[in-house]
Amino acid sequence: MKINILTIKKTNLTEFIHHWSKLYSYSNETSYYNAITKEVFELNDIQNLYVWKNGMKLSTLKQISLDNKIKAKLTIINNFKSKNEIDLAAFKKEFKNLSAVWKIFLLHTIKPNKYPIYDQHIHRVFLFIHNEDWSNISNDTVTNKEKELFYFDRYLPFVKSINYSNLKNLDEAFFAFGQFLNTRNYAKLLE
Repeated sequence: MKINILTIKKTNLTEFIHHWSKLYSYSNETSYYNAITKEVFELNDIQNLYVWKNGMKLSTLKQISLDNKIKAKLTIINNFKSKNEIDLAAFKKEFKNLSAVWKIFLLHTIKPNKYPIYDQHIHRVFLFIHNEDWSNISNDTVTNKEKELFYFDRYLPFVKSINYSNLKNLDEAFFAFGQFLNTRNYAKLLE
């Protein structure tokens, strides 16, 4: 089945999200990600959420980073989680030593209905939607600083501006379409 690229670009965002979120698939979603809805995290919740984000068991270095830079600050995380609004400056300062993707994911876990997930697939789709060059987006081509700037200066304002009520579906749709764009054979499916 061929997909007409013009149809995708002309489709309204709600239809796009509805369609592509159905194609989303990620391992251990039910087992691990559901902890995100808890009002107060336990250490195991943080562990499971990062295993889910990683898509597999964490390497030794990632586990050490998780233990020292995130799980060690469980009280601070739960304090941020208990507030209606997050002081982003305080959050960024507290977690300045985290990679951009892990920092943004932590922000998402604290307020999942306000802060969407970020990864290379999300970045790629945003650029695609905005008719910008998305073809070279990968974890290796964008620095941590660029990822954070993109998220806070471009992506987050975009998400707020569209006022889409279900960020989980938005994340799923962008992830699925971003993976699709990243496949080697996507051009064969696009006219």
